Amino acid sequence: MSRRAYDAEIALDLAVNAIPFLIIGFFVAVFALFNPWGFDLLQSTVQFAILVTTMLSLAIVTLVAARRIETDDRTRGDSSET
Repeated sequence: MSRRAYDAEIALDLAVNAIPFLIIGFFVAVFALFNPWGFDLLQSTVQFAILVTTMLSLAIVTLVAARRIETDDRTRGDSSET
């Protein structure tokens, strides 16, 4: 029995990355709409670069983890071992 790519079990395994992703996205939106420290080109650029780089890194790591989980024979669930 073969599994489809990114089935419900893998989605549950990777859902733990959704919370930090949403938190970082929230801060990107808040700092874009309301910047309590004012707008300084250098400071704002560094601030958004850190947040966006972290979001992209988390998305890439999540995608790589999903592919590794999918291709790992131990997570397929079609073995007869108990």
